[in-house]
Amino acid sequence: MFIGDPAGDPLMITRMARRYGPCMLLPLRSGSRVLGALATPRERGGKPFTESERTLATQFASQAALALMMAETQRDRERLAVYEDRDRIARDLHDLVIQRLFATGLMLESAQRRSVVPEVRAGVGKAVDELDATIQEIRTAIFALQQGPAEAPVGLRTRVLREINMAAVPLGFRPAHHFVGPVDALVGELTGKNLVAALREALSNAFRHARASRIEVVVDATAEMADGSRGVRLSVADDGVGIPEGGRRNGLRNLKRRAESLGGTSRCGPGLGEDGGGTTVVWEAPL
Repeated sequence: MFIGDPAGDPLMITRMARRYGPCMLLPLRSGSRVLGALATPRERGGKPFTESERTLATQFASQAALALMMAETQRDRERLAVYEDRDRIARDLHDLVIQRLFATGLMLESAQRRSVVPEVRAGVGKAVDELDATIQEIRTAIFALQQGPAEAPVGLRTRVLREINMAAVPLGFRPAHHFVGPVDALVGELTGKNLVAALREALSNAFRHARASRIEVVVDATAEMADGSRGVRLSVADDGVGIPEGGRRNGLRNLKRRAESLGGTSRCGPGLGEDGGGTTVVWEAPL
């Protein structure tokens, strides 16, 4: 493609044209894609381009477009290799590290129950809390690895499903789930972040303490709060053994603090088992 006057002298068609003489403007084309343009201006008063020069310039533009495409393909391959490596690291963290931490926490809790020395019980309880915090930090790192730096923020529905899928490994089954209302559109980023953390805590408690065989997760973005306003409600119900008397309540306190920081509430009720056995954790916050 040549841009020129009727006499055959190519000209630039920008406001810079008057600073130059004859010019060729050739597209850097690869198939149906135009990657850019190659401009070859000469000084004012210079000779017009000959036919052979135009042919050489056209061939050079084709080769330049091919080089750009090859460089882009190479970048895509390198980016894919990085993403695959990040996925592998995320899987290793989830399948190996988190499971070992879970197992260690269970052994510590068993030792805590058998101990009759208050100082030992308190120390072991603190160690279990530190393990819980470490697990949450590793999960946050896993999510960061699974999301590309240029990707748009992941919606709340997707984050909830990720938590459910990750919990399925230690539980041995996949919790059921149900969404009510347009959760991605109605729930803000801060509320959504705290809701996901609350879900993670509730599922972790169900795995470690409830010995459940069935769990149902419901996220309702059309829930009505106690004051009549609209809010989002998370319900995690199981058919396990319920909340033992005298057991640790750190997880439930964390849920309550998260909800209250947003002006919401958190509570527990009967679960999915026969005659109300098990536990239902309800966490809600205003929209």
